[in-house]
Amino acid sequence: MNESQFKEIDALLHQIGSKETHNQHETWVAKHAAIDGDPKKNHLTHNDLDILDVLLDGEKTVSEVVAAIQITQGGTSRRINHLEKLELLKKFHQAVNKKTVYLKLTPSGQKLAQAHMQLHKQLREEALAAVADFSDADIQTVKNFLNRLIKAQGDFQSEG
Repeated sequence: MNESQFKEIDALLHQIGSKETHNQHETWVAKHAAIDGDPKKNHLTHNDLDILDVLLDGEKTVSEVVAAIQITQGGTSRRINHLEKLELLKKFHQAVNKKTVYLKLTPSGQKLAQAHMQLHKQLREEALAAVADFSDADIQTVKNFLNRLIKAQGDFQSEG
């Protein structure tokens, strides 16, 4: 691969996770969740949405949420407090265990989490349709290419 090809591929990879793409996703979720009122609900982080997604399956302890989304306990606690202020989730204790904090979605939180899951379903369907004509060999080549880039980044970071 030459420098020009590298720059082109690098630009394409950055488009996948760009701020513009993130903003489009936020807008889609807000529209499909029919979020009214508080504009802060339209600007949730990926971690916020991940927490809501985990709770879509039912109530969980804070520890279970931390394990599921794999961010620090402190970071998770901050996001949970933020989501509670927005009335998207609720903290509670069970009668048998007053020490453990449990979390559950409010109706607004459930609506938002369902919209977020629908967004991912639609994005997955569109991605699959976009590469439907790729052969198994084509897909394997792409996977090999991306894995080599990931390994090169990992090697660089471990040397630094």
